[in-house]
Amino acid sequence: MPLSFRMIMDFKETLRDEKSQDFKDLSDKVTRDVSLYLIFLKKFGTSNVLFHSSIHYFFPGSVILEVDLEFKANSTTPSNPDIVRALYTAVNGSGNVGDLILDRTSIKSETASVNTVPPLRIVTEFLLIDGFTPELSSSISAESIQLNDKINNWLKPILEKYYGQTMVNSAFANFSNSDNWIQTKVEYQFNTPIIVNPSKIIDGILASTSPVRYVRYTLKVNENQAQFDMVPFSLRILNKAFSDGLSNRGSTEFKELSTQVTTSKLFGNEKGFSEVYVMKLTKGSVVASTEVTFSPGSTSPSRVSQILLNGILSLETEGLKIDPTSINLPVLPTPRPFPGFAVAIIVLCGLAILIIPILIIVALKTGLFRKLAQAFSLRSPDYYDF
Repeated sequence: MPLSFRMIMDFKETLRDEKSQDFKDLSDKVTRDVSLYLIFLKKFGTSNVLFHSSIHYFFPGSVILEVDLEFKANSTTPSNPDIVRALYTAVNGSGNVGDLILDRTSIKSETASVNTVPPLRIVTEFLLIDGFTPELSSSISAESIQLNDKINNWLKPILEKYYGQTMVNSAFANFSNSDNWIQTKVEYQFNTPIIVNPSKIIDGILASTSPVRYVRYTLKVNENQAQFDMVPFSLRILNKAFSDGLSNRGSTEFKELSTQVTTSKLFGNEKGFSEVYVMKLTKGSVVASTEVTFSPGSTSPSRVSQILLNGILSLETEGLKIDPTSINLPVLPTPRPFPGFAVAIIVLCGLAILIIPILIIVALKTGLFRKLAQAFSLRSPDYYDF
């Protein structure tokens, strides 16, 4: 992929000669620094790591450089706008790439330049913990407009921290039914050459105060998902009777009982704790299929189960009588004993390896192979003289 940009430095006539030391030194520096920054951005994914960059020409003015970027075979080659955005983002602010000082407005890749890159798309998705209604299917319904405004008033300022007030047109959220909760997808477009790592945007959203309750681990930005450890467990609630309304995640009954479960303070002091979600309520008396989320690596299923067992009395004071047998500690797989017959086979094979060479040597010394060959031949026994 072609790439060109202007470096703020004095042009030397020796840079016209590809065999000169000045040309070689500057070529090595550009190849090293530009490649490192593009790799560091990880814009193109680990399967598309920059493989090689070669220098074509240095031109006066101050020094205009033409580079050819090569990517790994069998990988998706980034577009020309992607190349421009990657390098622009690397030099944004300081204007430096390693020891090189670049004019970032001069970055081009074929017809793509800093001023001609298309708007940057930021697609945000998450699951809202609220009942889906048919009105949300229509973008012009009062309910849809109200929820859309609430979400935009929350997300737009977060994104503008990274991209400035460069949003193109108004964003409108799309709502769909996900087992009676609201799957939300909203696309923003920003007229900017800057790239921001999606994980950074995700962290900004998670750290913000949301006007809506959402399942945090379902948050995605441009297909990059928020990272959490999820521990599923079931609670059998003995002092609640199951009703048909509890099978509907959008019903008032479901909201009230699930809120009673999720607002428990059992996990409040646990390091890395995020939230508890009731995903489903079923018969028996009422079984709550629940998920508790933590920051990655901060807990284990056995720890979660132990907290639940220790908290049964606390839950009962909060109005939830739990069947302790419904909380099962995870059973770790025990190593299977090595079977006795396998030991016997190994011993016999070892003995065979030792004995067979001895038998072969004895047979060669005594002529046993020759005598056996004569014995199994088709000639008359009178022919042989033993």
